[in-house]
Amino acid sequence: MKLTLAESAKQINSRPDVICNYINNGLVPTKPRLSAEPLLDDTDMYWLDLVHCFIQNGSSIDDVNQLIKRCNI
Repeated sequence: MKLTLAESAKQINSRPDVICNYINNGLVPTKPRLSAEPLLDDTDMYWLDLVHCFIQNGSSIDDVNQLIKRCNI
């Protein structure tokens, strides 16, 4: 199933601009860039949920970016 930014944001209790920020900062490795009307699948949502959890618990964008680089995706 593919979700829009608004649907994805609702699913993680956030805002679409926050998801755009995560994608633009390379924090969703399955979405290397933001398209005009991005649709997020289950794999994207897995990463998005993981990233959002780290950020909400005090990790910086740089910290999460370093973690993702270590995942060798």
